[in-house]
This record gives sequence, C-alpha cells and structure tokens, in this order.
Amino acid sequence: PLEWYLKKHTIQLNWTLIGNICENDLECWGSQGKRQVSEQPFSFPQICPLQLQHGDKLLMSADETLKTYGIRVFNVSREDFESCTTNAELKNQFVFPHNTNESEHVEAKWITPGHHYFIALREGDSQLCKLGLRLNVSVKTQLCRASPLLRLCSGNGVCRTDFYEGTYHCRCNHRYFGRFCERFDACLDNPCQNKGICLSNGSTDPNNRTYKCLCPPHFTVNCSEIIGEGNCHTICEDGTCVQLSPVSFKCICASGFS
Repeated sequence: PLEWYLKKHTIQLNWTLIGNICENDLECWGSQGKRQVSEQPFSFPQICPLQLQHGDKLLMSADETLKTYGIRVFNVSREDFESCTTNAELKNQFVFPHNTNESEHVEAKWITPGHHYFIALREGDSQLCKLGLRLNVSVKTQLCRASPLLRLCSGNGVCRTDFYEGTYHCRCNHRYFGRFCERFDACLDNPCQNKGICLSNGSTDPNNRTYKCLCPPHFTVNCSEIIGEGNCHTICEDGTCVQLSPVSFKCICASGFS
C-alpha cells in the first residue's frame, strides 16, 4: 500500500520461479514516480520487489520445487544482488541457518529501515538467482507526525509514499500546508476580490485562521465593497451602484459585463 497503515502487517514471501518474476525495472515498479539520479534501473529477472513499513513482519518460504531442490537465502550488497554472487562461507549473510522450507519469520535485523537485497543459491551456484531468485526489499518509516500521540498529518491530509521515495510524507488537504499539514492557508480560495492581495497568518490555531486583504483604493471588506457612492459611480462603469451599509456600495454589473 502507498498509504501508511497504523496496524502492522505480516507479509508472506514465497521463493518461486513461477508467476512472481518481473523481467526489468519498468515491469517491476511501473512508470510512476521519480527515481533518484544516483539509482540505475535494474534490467534482470527478479521476484517482484517488496515495500514494507517499518515494524511489519516478513515471512519467507519456498515452493514445493525449490523446497525439494534445496536453496539457501542470503542477505547481500546491491552489487552482489546484481551479479548473483556471495561468499557462501560467510555465515553472517545467512538469513536462515538452514535451507528455506516452511514459512519462517525473517529476523528484524534483516528488515531495518532502508534497502535490503536477498538472493537464493543452491550450494553456491548462481543459476537460480540469475533466473529470478533475488529480492529487493524497501523498508520505510513515516515522517507524518511530530509525536506518536498526534494524528497522522494532523488529520488534515494523508501519509503516503511513492515507489521511489525512501519514506512516507504528508500530502495535505486543500488549504492546509506544513510538514504535518498543521498550518492553514485561508488565501488559497482567493477571498479578496477586485485584484486585492490576500495575506494569511498561516495559523495552526483552528480558532484563529485569519487573513487580511490589501485592497485597491476605495475598496473594503474583502475588496468587494466600495467606500462612498461617488467612488462607486466612478468605478462602476457598466452597472448600478447598490448601497450595502451607510458608507459602502456594491456594483451590480449590467448584462454581459463583469
């Protein structure tokens, strides 16, 4: 999911060469999102990449064919992920101390925030890996609230990510802004008429979300009312001046004029 969920999930990954392999970077991730310039696209078979939230649990298993044949899963560098190589003697790269069989939890140390790369080999042979038994896992945190006691994005937006982003960020609802959508911009709806300039105080206080209009001469109240009947007749070229208060008027335009 591209939107942050509060309840942690358990994700099941089945090592298989049947039905879950993408052949290149575009097929794996799609065309959406902006890639970091430093990242080069993958152009080789791999298991469809996983995107996890920090705190999710990951289970790994092997299909019946690979279970019978026997594979070991290794945590490797990006370079070894691309080349399907590893030092099979380095036990600190073993995800499990045995061949991958039934569904088993991946230790938390292998799925900390960031990118993680896994490959599956049989007795050091890279053939299965090059056919697609390699997995790119992205583990992301969220930067959507200043404190765990607060609502995500202050309740004024959604906490989302894109495939090529490293974390979840707030996408604010209309008229809200700020890192956590905690600020309100009353000027986004352009309340100042007749070319008036709106200045918002950007308040985080819901009871004090005010703005002011810098109005052209002779205008007041959101720049919609004209001060004095004489000014109204001067400004209102093709319409009728209508009194709104003892000192203010409004121009009601003739048909076809605005």
